[in-house]
Amino acid sequence: MTENKPYAATAEPVLVSIIMNCYNGERYLREAIDSVFAQSYGNWEIVFFDNASTDNSAAIARSYGEKLHYFCSEHTMPLGEARNAAVGNARGDLIAFLDTDDRWLPEKLAWQAAIFRKHPDVDFVYSNYYTLQDATGHTAIGSRRRQPSGDVFRPFLRHYPVNLQTVMVRGSALRRLNGLFDPVLEVSEEYDLFMRLVHASKAHYMEQPTAVYRVHDRMASIRHIDKYPVENEYVLGKLRSMIPCLDSRYPHEVAYLEAKIGYWRAAAGMHKGENAIARASLEPYKWASPVFFMLYCATLFPADFWKALQRLRRLAR
Repeated sequence: MTENKPYAATAEPVLVSIIMNCYNGERYLREAIDSVFAQSYGNWEIVFFDNASTDNSAAIARSYGEKLHYFCSEHTMPLGEARNAAVGNARGDLIAFLDTDDRWLPEKLAWQAAIFRKHPDVDFVYSNYYTLQDATGHTAIGSRRRQPSGDVFRPFLRHYPVNLQTVMVRGSALRRLNGLFDPVLEVSEEYDLFMRLVHASKAHYMEQPTAVYRVHDRMASIRHIDKYPVENEYVLGKLRSMIPCLDSRYPHEVAYLEAKIGYWRAAAGMHKGENAIARASLEPYKWASPVFFMLYCATLFPADFWKALQRLRRLAR
């Protein structure tokens, strides 16, 4: 992985609060925290929220000294609630997020803090990233296409390209929202928050990757795949309540989002080997695009064919 330096450092660095939520994350935790301590930007704090871990996470986190502020829950709570508890202890003007199985590249904070200084109208910065396949060690670019900047709510309804590890936001923008992370959500809590944020704010996209996102079979997106359609449908309902005439203002985007919710139902079905349920989930949306038609046809074959099609879709991003 090569690194360029396309963004100038800020002259007067503001404090960046780094939100790290942890539940039994000892396996990769040192690698994640070390990537923060390796940042070229020095004015930061880690807000480490331990969600009642039972492994060695607490001892690892506490070993890093005073720049890491350790908080612990008495009981395990939903991820949205846990993220709120962490953000509630943040002191920085800027907020960034790093999960315990991922890591940052050394210029991440410097580049993004510089963008906020240069663009006072921007409240949300995100970037490209690398994916790391844990089983093979293979690394690839996360997105091959340039993603949108500016008013991104409309394109985000159709395709949400944000990787949490790459995000930095203004704390003041979060405080203007009607609520932070939804405490009932476990896999879509960031999607809900950031969609509400970009509806009211401008975004900036960096083509330069800033993070390494680890893909493994213990990640929540795989273990809780059945929750995605339920939670995304819930988020769509919240957006309809928040934005008058959402369906008439964004008819094509909302229709495509509904098709994607059908896809998530199908993906959960295929993950369990329930092809018939997956096919019924995609039936209403098979003509939404050629991609949905191919996915619908894939439910007629064994799960390995579905998985191969997913790999092709990821390569095309």
